[in-house]
Amino acid sequence: MPVWEKTGLTLSCHPVVPEHVALPWDAADDYLLSHASTQNTLTINDRHGALSCALSNRATTVINWHDSACACEATRRNHQSNQLALDAGQLILSEEQIPASTRQVLIKLPKNLEQLKFWLQCCRERLPADTRYLLAGMVKHIPVSWLNWLEKEAATYRQEQVVRKARLLELTFTPKPVSEDHWNGYQTDSGLTLSGLPGVFSRQQHDIGSRVLLEHTDLPFCGKVCDLGCGNGLLGLTLKQAHPQLDVTLTDDSWLAVRSAQHNARQNQLDVSVRHGDILTAVHETQDWIVCNPPFHDGHKQLTNIAERMFEQSAKALVSGGHLLVIANRHLPYAGKLRRLFQTVEVLSADSRFSLYLCQKR
Repeated sequence: MPVWEKTGLTLSCHPVVPEHVALPWDAADDYLLSHASTQNTLTINDRHGALSCALSNRATTVINWHDSACACEATRRNHQSNQLALDAGQLILSEEQIPASTRQVLIKLPKNLEQLKFWLQCCRERLPADTRYLLAGMVKHIPVSWLNWLEKEAATYRQEQVVRKARLLELTFTPKPVSEDHWNGYQTDSGLTLSGLPGVFSRQQHDIGSRVLLEHTDLPFCGKVCDLGCGNGLLGLTLKQAHPQLDVTLTDDSWLAVRSAQHNARQNQLDVSVRHGDILTAVHETQDWIVCNPPFHDGHKQLTNIAERMFEQSAKALVSGGHLLVIANRHLPYAGKLRRLFQTVEVLSADSRFSLYLCQKR
């Protein structure tokens, strides 16, 4: 496992990523660590727990706010491999769990500005005006419009010099009243009303790939059906609406996605199960069908390893003769992987952008 020289920690990515593709830390983590104080700290978007591990050696309380079940597992593993204590209360999933005693917030900047705004809003609703915010990311991923918005929104704003292509901002904010205005949504062609929280895939509009898959709701779906990587619940809820007899489970790595799918199931009065977990770790029942619109980005990196893990776990979770239905961007090299895992792989439709694969288990 690679060693973070600045800290002496041995850290790994979960799921495993080749070192030449990504490490569990980057120059932005170095920058944050060099400016962090020993105050009670909340880390946000610390993908593999690198900052959390480094700060645990200091005289401070560190709380890790993760949306991702996979990130929670990575943080646990890296603490364990470095023989560092990690209490259950140090991993939180929702804004309601932010400790009022927090005086320092460290944020690795996300890919999506709406998600950053959500995190800051949640912190400002719960933390006092003297709370110190340190935000860092790689320069190429921070648009000038983000810097302008932050400078306008902050009570105090300081931008440090660029170091090793990383930028660090130190800010304070005036507190804000609690707001529930985080939801955004749309209505589907089948009449479902769907909403989503910031950072959830396709929260504001029906994505094109899912439209292609949902043109095939007349396939012979039966028994137990899982919407893997459900996002706001579009695929699973549409199938439940079209085939009320199905036993539908929706699952996602993102807690915000799970909350959104649960909300949408209630709003549309559809009886489904929604679960939070890394790939299929929260789904223990064998499935007759799995439908999937897999991601091919992890933050700013384009990777296929998440989708490949989805395919591998789906092959194990399906009954004999069960089906996996996958919609994917046509340029992604999924066909070969699917053919190695499944007895038959049929391309139901293909155009210049998407391919729809119907795979049957041996």
